Amino acid sequence: MPANHIRSILIVLVIMAMALLSSGSPLACTVMRLKLGDQWIVARNHDWVSGGGLVIFNPRGISKQAISPNQPLRWTSLYGSVSMNQFGREIPFAGMNEKGLTVDLLQLRDTQFPDRSDPRSSVNAIQWVQYQLDCAATVEEVIASLDEVRPQPFIEVLEKVHYFVTDPSGDAAIIEYLDGEAIVQHDPASACVLANSTWKESRRAIQQNDPRGNSETRVTLANRLVGDAANLDEDTSPIDYAFDALHRVRQPTTTQWSLVYEPAQKRITFHTRMNEQRRWIDLDELSLDKACPVVCVDINSPHSGNLAEHLRPLSTEDNRRIVDEAFDAIVPPSFLRSAVKGLVVQYGESLEALPQDTLSKSTP
Repeated sequence: MPANHIRSILIVLVIMAMALLSSGSPLACTVMRLKLGDQWIVARNHDWVSGGGLVIFNPRGISKQAISPNQPLRWTSLYGSVSMNQFGREIPFAGMNEKGLTVDLLQLRDTQFPDRSDPRSSVNAIQWVQYQLDCAATVEEVIASLDEVRPQPFIEVLEKVHYFVTDPSGDAAIIEYLDGEAIVQHDPASACVLANSTWKESRRAIQQNDPRGNSETRVTLANRLVGDAANLDEDTSPIDYAFDALHRVRQPTTTQWSLVYEPAQKRITFHTRMNEQRRWIDLDELSLDKACPVVCVDINSPHSGNLAEHLRPLSTEDNRRIVDEAFDAIVPPSFLRSAVKGLVVQYGESLEALPQDTLSKSTP
């Protein structure tokens, strides 16, 4: 991406960060990994000020360059995936790939990513979700990548997030960046819930049953729900239990999406504030080969059940619509707002012409 485009994005993101911080918007999310019978399930609430978005199917074999202002990483997607996107193609908050790897990000105000002078290649802190879905099959592979690739925010005060990663084996990890260092909680037995506090704060709240504030209250309740899942009778539907758990930790005014992943089955079931009917997508039913078009469905589409027949090729108009809604909800009208929206849409379109004949992992 040209340097002048990067500078424009930086300016606009300053405005966006100021708008978010001044509004006091409750940007809270909650995620938990549960063992229901012999099945591992991941359940996540997405809380935000707006609820629009696209469910996008991302083919394997597409070459990409990170949306990063320095040392941008280049890579080719090894795996196809489905992602939940609000700020445009390639900038997801959550998703699962064809290997059953799930990646979610949640806000964490204590985050401090590595300094920009770090010599490692970088990926935008939000785009990091898509990078891992493209390149990793297991939690172990995600953790190993941290030595070579670092998340790099455009604006520190805006892109303050931590990550929750799982795979079909039941493995799970929480990845946080504190004081510029990656802190990894790779203990699937205990690190199985996350909200908007550091894992250290969350663990204290859980162990002492002494939550301090909204985030710790949600993570403490989520931890109890994970424990209760082990005692369910055989007649209880795992999906019903997962959605009930999400309902209990929801935020009344800001929970927009509730997602339930079944990694072994490669299925995501979800409902939204705007459409409470459950619908699902099965990765095994769809072709994710590089020769196939990028397809999508509106996350609030008025459907129920299997969404396979409702998928359509992703158009510029689709991408622009969600970009407009997401940015317009938090950034005051300005020429710069229009400019950055155009650049985000342009980035997604630029990937169409870059399929590679040979799949490979990332390169500097």
